[in-house]
Amino acid sequence: MSFKGASMKHEWFAMMVLFACLVPCVGAVDAAGSKAASDDDPNVPYRTFDSTPAITMGPLLLDMSDTSVIIEWMTDAPSDGRVSYGEGKLDHDVLPQVDGMVPVGTMHRVLIEGLKPGSRYQYRIASRRVVALKPYWPDMGKTVESAIGSFTTFDAAKKTTRFAAITDTHENVERIHALMDLIHRSPVDFVVHTGDSLNYVVSENQINDRFLGPMASGLQAKTPLLYVRGNHDYRGEMARSFGDYLHAQDGRYVYTRDDGPLHMVMVDTGEDKPDGTQVYAGLNNLRDYRTQELTWFRRVLDDEPRTKAAPFTVVFGHDSSWGWVDGKNDLWTQAANQARIDLFIAGHEHRFQHIKPGERGNDFPILVVGQDQVARVEASDAELTVKVVDRAGKLVDAFTLRRKPKS
Repeated sequence: MSFKGASMKHEWFAMMVLFACLVPCVGAVDAAGSKAASDDDPNVPYRTFDSTPAITMGPLLLDMSDTSVIIEWMTDAPSDGRVSYGEGKLDHDVLPQVDGMVPVGTMHRVLIEGLKPGSRYQYRIASRRVVALKPYWPDMGKTVESAIGSFTTFDAAKKTTRFAAITDTHENVERIHALMDLIHRSPVDFVVHTGDSLNYVVSENQINDRFLGPMASGLQAKTPLLYVRGNHDYRGEMARSFGDYLHAQDGRYVYTRDDGPLHMVMVDTGEDKPDGTQVYAGLNNLRDYRTQELTWFRRVLDDEPRTKAAPFTVVFGHDSSWGWVDGKNDLWTQAANQARIDLFIAGHEHRFQHIKPGERGNDFPILVVGQDQVARVEASDAELTVKVVDRAGKLVDAFTLRRKPKS
């Protein structure tokens, strides 16, 4: 064969290969614009590659309520995610969707609803690798599954509850491990973190490696986390996306929860400096946000029946002075006084403080948990007991609050 003939043969072969590659995209629509039958043919398979994602964080139980919970985890490669769950057996599945599409990424957040209060559920997470998210026949990989975990939903009718509170871990992994080991020396129903999990929020890897991963490991896939935002959580290039990882179920940082004798109000105390402070370069608008939040705070304290019916109302926030609120800190204290809350638990100062009623115009004690401390709280219908210990397990403070009338 001549050089010219060989060249033509190679060109013809190259054109056929190119045509074959274009068929799934171009050939899917005929000249009249009608969809080719193969696009709707359930027997046409997508390609599956020998590529399995790894679970790099979680599962983490976030924002438990009496009828719902968020389950979060991360994978090392883009994947979908689903949760199987049930009482006694995994007979329910939740496949999340956003505008009709299953989310694909490395962060997975699944809300399970319709649960029964005070009930124990088993669950398992699963993620399937998405190799190439093409418009037709995406290239897929294999599925990774977690071990079976369990959780118990909150129940406002139960007689007692117990929890632990920590704060200001500031991406110190060794600190998180030490505090979580201390917490698990005796059982708790949930853990509250009152903010400043990071120094500033810069990347998903940092969120995973420096906070969510160590917390998920310490919570052992069975103890729920309730999170309160701190002022350092406002800082950094990914601070505006931090809620994708730590928002409550309704997409906000402020929410209420009930478990046993406790009615819990989670507030966002914002930044600790005015919006006009030059370090923010005019990119904060806490003035309007906190004004709206104060309206919400007053409403939930006035309108939610459990504020008056629950034996104890506990407010959680990062800054015990309510953060920067344009000189209106006293309005928050007045609202809390009027509702006759029982306790405010905060952090921010990196040192322990027990601010007694009357010292700041407050009719309730304010507990400021130190950076390397755990506050352990137990509540019954009659009393609420608080113990604060340091990382060595040494007792820092202890006190008991008696139930008081709410009207």
